[in-house]
Parts: sequence; structure tokens; C-alpha cells
Amino acid sequence: MGTTTGRAAPLAPDERRDALVSVFLQLAREHGRVPTTSEIARAGGVAEGTIFRAFPSKGALQADAVESGFCPASARREFEAIDRSLPMRDRLVEFAAILQQRIRNVLDLMNALGLTQPPQVAPHHDCFEAGRHVRSRLGGECQPSHVELFDSVLDLVDASELTVTPYQLLHRIRLLTFSGSHPGIAQGDLLTPEEVVDTILDGVRAEPSRRKTG
Repeated sequence: MGTTTGRAAPLAPDERRDALVSVFLQLAREHGRVPTTSEIARAGGVAEGTIFRAFPSKGALQADAVESGFCPASARREFEAIDRSLPMRDRLVEFAAILQQRIRNVLDLMNALGLTQPPQVAPHHDCFEAGRHVRSRLGGECQPSHVELFDSVLDLVDASELTVTPYQLLHRIRLLTFSGSHPGIAQGDLLTPEEVVDTILDGVRAEPSRRKTG
């Protein structure tokens, strides 16, 4: 992210916190470490004191960013926006591409935070319906609107074309997308969304008529 030279426009308190969280996440993913408050202020186009008017401490900003960064609602919204009129393979390729980007974002954030697994954050927020991440309120109750990511997108799959259930197909795509997107597991030979979907749907073995004989 390039350095911002101008000052950011005035924002409502929650909008300011959202903007600072977004800057924190982008800098963390880009640089592979937790950014300093001066870096956040510079990239966000605000005075450093603005951060501490929005959050009581840098730790509070980081905790808010972690909750937002691991929130699944944005991925679910992208899944549901996939054009259902596309052929099934194309729908599934879009699904795998969205999933792959989320996996990479999560892995980059975990690396920046020095985590070996995603943190235990509050699992339920009223984020999906709001169209944006809704932060937890201290001492408040979170609204349970984060359904299982697959429950609302099973219609991406034409069950009549398969020998497994739609859920099982999406689960296998998720497994292969994760392993094929993880640099350590894939040993640098990452899979594209197209490769993931084609491997799951069609496999890699040639048809009998195409196999070499000898």
C-alpha cells in the first residue's frame, strides 16, 4: 500500500474504526507482520492520535481486526452472488476462486500475527444481513446469523450429475482448495480454481480409449 499524503475525510465512529481495521489488515497481509500505529496512520491518511480516539489501545484495534479478518460473512456474500445461470463447472470454479482468496487472506493474516491456527473469536455476529462486518460489543450478545458457509450455496451443485451429495462435493472442493493453496502443503506448486474443480469433477485418469498401450 502506498503512503497516503492527504488527510482522510471525517467519518462516523464505526466507519472510522472500519477504515482503520481495513488498513491494519491490508498492511499486515502485505508486510507479514503487525503494523505500527504510525504506519496505520500514514496509510490511512489520519493523525496517529485518531487511532486512539477510535480505539482505547493498539491492542483493541488488533483484536477488532482479528475478529473482522476471520469473519466468514464476506465470503458467504460472495458465494451467494455467483451467477446461478452459469454451467455448474463455471459456478464451482467461481466458488473455488472465492474460497482460495479467503484461504490466502487467512493464511497471510495468521503469518503476520504469528499464529499456527485461526484464533478462537466470537463465532456469531449479525454481519451477513448487515452487508458489512459488525463488531462484537463488550458485554453484549452476538446475533447468530453466521450459518455454515455451505448451507446457503448448495444450489451451486446439480445433484443429478453426481454420485455424491452437493455438500460432499463442496466439502471436497474446500479440502483440495485449502491444500492446493497452502504453500507448505503444495510445496510451491499451487493449484488454480480450474484445476481444483476439474480434478474433483473429472479426476486425472485418462479415458480407456486414450490410455497408452505397450
